[in-house]
Amino acid sequence: MTFKNLKELNTTESRSCALVFNFNNKELIKIKSVFRLSGISDIIILKNDNLNTTIKDILDDNLLEDSEEKINSRAIVFNNIESRKISAVSDNLKRLKVQRPLLATVTETSINWDLKNLLYNLQEEAISLNSSKVSIHKNS
Repeated sequence: MTFKNLKELNTTESRSCALVFNFNNKELIKIKSVFRLSGISDIIILKNDNLNTTIKDILDDNLLEDSEEKINSRAIVFNNIESRKISAVSDNLKRLKVQRPLLATVTETSINWDLKNLLYNLQEEAISLNSSKVSIHKNS
């Protein structure tokens, strides 16, 4: 048996990046600036056309552009990013008056979901948090 440092492995799960969904050009400029300041250089910009793509495929740069659905929420999904960097991004977005997006990190479960399912679950979670109700993730 051999052991390797996880950072030496070149797998989807080890890619340190942010998935940015549904922001306009003005907001993207601010977001990119905040990411640079936080040490996040790998940014994947997504739009409604990509809703049918799994998170794993997005991380592997295999984007589908076949969705006709539309989700209006904005979201940032972090993959393999330290929590202190995520906090810094969140704080700096507030300072720049970027309307708070849905925030999440890729998990062992969500990596197999399509973007649409992930966003629906994030929306449900946000509604639950705002109304103090319990939400159970749906895997459709």
